Amino acid sequence: MKIHPPVTRLPVAALVLALAACASAPKSDVADDVRIAEQTISADVERDINAALLAGEFAWQDGRTAAAAKHYVRAAEMSRDAKIAAHAARIALAAKEWDLARRAIVRWKTLDAQAPGIRQADAAIALLTGDFRAAEEALLDFLENGEEGRKLVAQVLIGSPDSDAAISSVEKLAARNELPGDADSLVLLSQVAQQLKRDVLAAAIAEKAVTRYPKSAQAWTWRGHTKLRAKDNEAARADFEHAVSLDPTSRELRLTYAAVLNELGDAAGAARSLEKVAPDDEVLAARAAYAARADDEALLAQSYDALVKLPAPRPPARLELLGQLAELAKRRDDALRWYREVPRGENYLDAQLRIAVLLDEGGDRDDAIAHLDALRAEGIEDDEKLAESFLLEAELRLRREQRDLALAAYERGLKALPDERRLLYGRALAYEQMDRVSDAEADLRRVLELNPEDPDALNALGYTLADRTDKHDEAYDLIGRALKLKPDEPAIIDSMGWIEYRRGNHAEAVKHLKRAYELQPDAEIAAHLGEVLWVSGEKDEARRVWAEGKKKDAKNRALNRTIERFKP
Repeated sequence: MKIHPPVTRLPVAALVLALAACASAPKSDVADDVRIAEQTISADVERDINAALLAGEFAWQDGRTAAAAKHYVRAAEMSRDAKIAAHAARIALAAKEWDLARRAIVRWKTLDAQAPGIRQADAAIALLTGDFRAAEEALLDFLENGEEGRKLVAQVLIGSPDSDAAISSVEKLAARNELPGDADSLVLLSQVAQQLKRDVLAAAIAEKAVTRYPKSAQAWTWRGHTKLRAKDNEAARADFEHAVSLDPTSRELRLTYAAVLNELGDAAGAARSLEKVAPDDEVLAARAAYAARADDEALLAQSYDALVKLPAPRPPARLELLGQLAELAKRRDDALRWYREVPRGENYLDAQLRIAVLLDEGGDRDDAIAHLDALRAEGIEDDEKLAESFLLEAELRLRREQRDLALAAYERGLKALPDERRLLYGRALAYEQMDRVSDAEADLRRVLELNPEDPDALNALGYTLADRTDKHDEAYDLIGRALKLKPDEPAIIDSMGWIEYRRGNHAEAVKHLKRAYELQPDAEIAAHLGEVLWVSGEKDEARRVWAEGKKKDAKNRALNRTIERFKP
C-alpha cells in the first residue's frame, strides 16, 4: 500500500498562488483567481467570527458564562479587531475563566500592544487568581500616573467580580507607610471601600488621610462626606469648613460646601457661602436656588443683580435664568423683558410659557390666552411643550373659575394629542371640581389603561372613589397600590387616611392623616385630619388644625366645605 504524506491544510490563497507559478494561464486571469479566493476566505472568516460572537452573546444572556467566554475568545483569535479581543478578555474575567482570559489578553496585546486597558486586565487577572503581589505592584504603578492612574485603580477594584479580593488589596495598599499620590491615593482607596459597601473601612482610611496629610483640602472634604454618610452632621460641616479654609480659592470646593450646607438645612448659609466665588451662570443659578429655598428675598435680589452685571453677550440660558430670578425677586416687568429676549431654540418655549403666566398674574388675562394661541399658531413641534401650552391655558382658566373654557382647552389639547396622559389627568381633576364624577372616573381609568403603574393616577382615582362614591373596596386597593409605589408621598398617605375614615376605621385614619400632615401641613390635609379628629371626639384639636389650615390657604375649597359642614 502506498503511504501518502500527511495533508497540509494550506490556506486556499496559498494553494492558488502555488498553482499559478506553473500554470500557463494569462497573468490577469491568475490575479482574478487570487482576488476571488481571498474574498471567499475573508467572507468565510467573517461568518465564523460573527457566528462565534452571536453564540457568545446568547450564552451570556442565558447565564452560561463559561460558554460565553469560550465563544468570545474564539472570535477574538480569528479576528484582527482589538476591540473584540478586549471584550473577550472582560467576559472571560467576569466568568472567572482564567486560561481563556490569558488567551484573550495575549491576543489583545498582539493586536494593540499600547492599549491602556491591557494593563488593567493584567492587574485584574492577578487579583482574581490570588497573585496579590503582582496585583499590588500593578496598582502601585497605576498610582504613579496621577489622576488617570487612579481612575484605572478604581476601575480594577470596583469592577472586580471578587469584592473580597478587592477589599484585601485596598487594605494592603492603605496600610503602606507611603503611597504614590499621597492624600489623593488614600482618598481614592476610601472611596473604593465605600463603593464596595465597606463604610467602616472607608471612614478609617479617610481618618488616616487627614491625620497623615492635615493640609490636604481633598482629604478633609472626603472625610466630611464619610461623616455625612454616618449622619454625623456637625462633624461633617466642620470638616467642609476646614477644607474651604485650606483652599479658599477653589470654586468646586465652595460649590460642594454650599450643597452640603443646603443638605443640612442651611439654605441661606449655602447662598452666602457662594458670594466669595467668582460669579458665573452656574454659581449664580446655585446661589439663587438656595436663596429661593431659604425664602430670602434679599439674597435673591443680590443673586439677580450679580447675574445682570455679568458681561455680554448673554446666552439664551442666561436670559431665561434672568427671567426666572426676576420673577422670584418679584420684578415682573424685568422678568417679561428677559423672557422676551430669549431667541428661538432650546430655551424659547419655556420662556414663552412663563410670559403667559406673568401676563395673567399682572391682570392681562386676555393677553395671556392670546399669547398662548399665537404661540401655537406659530407651530410647536415639541409634543411635550404643546401639551404644556394647553395645560397652562386650562390652569389659567380654572384660576378664574372658567371651568367650561378650561374643559375646552383640555379637549383641544386632546384632539391634537390623543391620549396625552397629563391632559387626561388634568381634565379629570377639572371634572371632579365640577362634580362630574363619572367623567372624572372615566378619564382616570383611561390614564391607568395607558400606564397601570402611574402612582398619581392610582391615587387620584382611589381618592375620587373614596370621597365621591361607595366603591370603597376598590378605592382602598388603588390607594394601596399607589402607596407601595410612593410610600412617603404625603398626598397618597392622606388618601389612605381618608379611605380608612370612609370605611369606619377612625384610629387608622388618624394615624395616616397625622403622618401626612407632618410631612406636608397644607389646607386640604388639614381639612381631612380635622374632620376625623372632630368625629372622634377631639374637637379642640380639630379646631386647632383647621385654624392652621386657614392660615395657609384661606380660600381652600375642601377646607371651607368641611368647616361649613361642622360649623365648629
